[in-house]
Amino acid sequence: MTLVARGSRSRCLAGDHGAALRALRAAAENYAARGWPVLPGPVCDGLTSWDPVTLELLGGRETAVSRSGATVDRRVISEWWSAHRQAILAPVGRHFEVLRTTAHLGWRTLAAFEGGLPLGPVALSPHGAYFFVESGIRADREPAPGVEVLAPGDLVVLPPSRVVSGVVWWRISPADRDTLGDGAAILGKLAELSRESGCELRQPGPEGTRTSPSGPGRAGQTPEVC
Repeated sequence: MTLVARGSRSRCLAGDHGAALRALRAAAENYAARGWPVLPGPVCDGLTSWDPVTLELLGGRETAVSRSGATVDRRVISEWWSAHRQAILAPVGRHFEVLRTTAHLGWRTLAAFEGGLPLGPVALSPHGAYFFVESGIRADREPAPGVEVLAPGDLVVLPPSRVVSGVVWWRISPADRDTLGDGAAILGKLAELSRESGCELRQPGPEGTRTSPSGPGRAGQTPEVC
């Protein structure tokens, strides 16, 4: 088990009881109110991420509790985000699906649709763009290069979580766009734009990869956290 040095991280977490923690708790409660079960992820200082209790290094999409514990229970959520500024994670599949692409291709897609329909909520991070769409995507072919359909059961990081190199934020929030996107239409546009740009997306590592604060990851690891 790899641990994070306590002394080097305690100063980074001095603001855990401040506005950022309250914002995370409020956001998690709002997602739950929409019917989206959530889970607490790792704490992140912008360089690496870890379990706030055991100090074990975690990947950005690794939860600090059992995945089966995903919940909309406000009491449980309030307890989870009562002390540590943990990322908000949500399982993909039942309530929404997610199309992931590079930030560049994501911005081009947003511009192509002028931010309107068929887009639903769209999140951005230093590692890519995430289109939240209706469940049950039926793609006629494999997604284009630079595009990934997250598998049912995968976890996605929700705003305003902090991740390696930055934060996740809503370009179009669920509060502003109450309906999910049209997956087929967005996939079609992503494929068109991907062909035009020759865009490639680095595929995320397997669940459970860690990012070390002391140097490059071991073979097979990736700093991709979202």
